Amino acid sequence: MTLKQLQYIHTVAETGNITEAAKRLYIAQPSLTSSIHEIEKEYGITIFVRGNKGVELTPEGDEFLGYARQILEQANLLGERYKGKSKGKQRF
Repeated sequence: MTLKQLQYIHTVAETGNITEAAKRLYIAQPSLTSSIHEIEKEYGITIFVRGNKGVELTPEGDEFLGYARQILEQANLLGERYKGKSKGKQRF
């Protein structure tokens, strides 16, 4: 699992549509679908139920998304906290 995959799941849940999410993420729809399937296989859950009108979160998917949002938020906070700071003393 990567942060990028969590972002993908978050965006699909937000849009309710894999094609629209792929456009927002600037990736191909088959790549997005494959990435979601990898996560579902890795954890043995079904995150989305796919239908003619888009996708809906399963109860497992809703719980997974809650954790994913927490992780993404923490990663953003970490980036904001240390963005632009040097990695120690600079020596010349």
